[in-house]
Amino acid sequence: MRVLICSWAASSHYFSMVMLGWALRGAGHEVRVASPPGAEQAVLRSGLPLVVTGPKPDLSTAWKGFTPIPDGSGDRAAHEQARGERAAQMFVIGAETMAAELLHFGRSWRPDLIVFEPRVYAALLLAQELDVPTVRVLPGPDYTFLRLEPEWPVLGPLWERWGLGETSPHGDLTVDPCPPTLQVPTDTDRYGTRFVPYAGPAVLPRTPAPPADRPRVFLTVGSLIGKVAGHMAHAQRAIDELTALDIELVLGIFSDQRELLGDLPPSVRLAEDTPLHLLLPEIDLIVHQGGAGTALTTVACGVPQLTLPSVGDCFLNGQRVADAGAGRTVPWLDMRPGDLRALVAEMLAEPSYRAAAARLRAENESQPPPSTVVPVLEKLAAARRTAAVAA
Repeated sequence: MRVLICSWAASSHYFSMVMLGWALRGAGHEVRVASPPGAEQAVLRSGLPLVVTGPKPDLSTAWKGFTPIPDGSGDRAAHEQARGERAAQMFVIGAETMAAELLHFGRSWRPDLIVFEPRVYAALLLAQELDVPTVRVLPGPDYTFLRLEPEWPVLGPLWERWGLGETSPHGDLTVDPCPPTLQVPTDTDRYGTRFVPYAGPAVLPRTPAPPADRPRVFLTVGSLIGKVAGHMAHAQRAIDELTALDIELVLGIFSDQRELLGDLPPSVRLAEDTPLHLLLPEIDLIVHQGGAGTALTTVACGVPQLTLPSVGDCFLNGQRVADAGAGRTVPWLDMRPGDLRALVAEMLAEPSYRAAAARLRAENESQPPPSTVVPVLEKLAAARRTAAVAA
């Protein structure tokens, strides 16, 4: 079986599909990854072959005159609604830019199955032309399902231009690595799997970190805000507050944004470009922006989490974890001076967060591994081939 994995050009979007790609290769199937320019290193480091489709999309037109990160002024709900509409426009631009070269490759390679990240709508166009089934892989709670109705005024015209008709943006099957407790209810056809963390390769120190005599807190703010704002004042503020506590603070950051932080207090331990799942086993609490990959990796490691969301699906991810009792979530813009310090101290002193995080970890481990979905995908592709022959 030939399987084409279609990804958005961002490593965080691609990482959620690596385990399924490995499972398919391990079962002997041919796998190719298709992505616009921008994800080359992430794909190649995962060991899967890449086809770069199309020129790099110009996404600036979607955001012209608009700042995705709110500044605290104005109507916050209106800003988030407008941001969601701009984001949908961005993904439509990406789909239209990617479509021609994806079709060119697909017509020549003829995949039997297309696996796609929820925002790669060009995958649905190729699947329609080749008459092959599509499999959507979720990165976490199903944010795109919840966003379909408010985004349809932007997505609908794309469906009309492409003649997609009744084609579902959710594909024929959804592979769902999110623990059921954290997932939102939907009416899509799903196959649940265990979330297995992946965030690229790493060279590990020969000697593990020694046991801590104080609680270890991990802080990461992702890369989006730094890219958009050009500074990391939010991270610097968090560092100032957390270093006032009697804790060991570990700061996770991507090396290409290290210079935005400036000098750090000597008490902060820096972890650059290190996959999160390799660090979390020694951590007592994580503070993060609420990204799906970070949230589910933390769940898989059984660590309580404090999320400080500011955009998009981060609000949903943080709320689902908080509802499960494994953390707290407070929008970053609602944090007053001293709040972060107080929240972290409170969570470290309260054992119920650790107990709930352990339950979520056990729930995730009880799910079937990604390899078990491969026979399901084989049957899905075979049924479509049989139907095509019969027609």
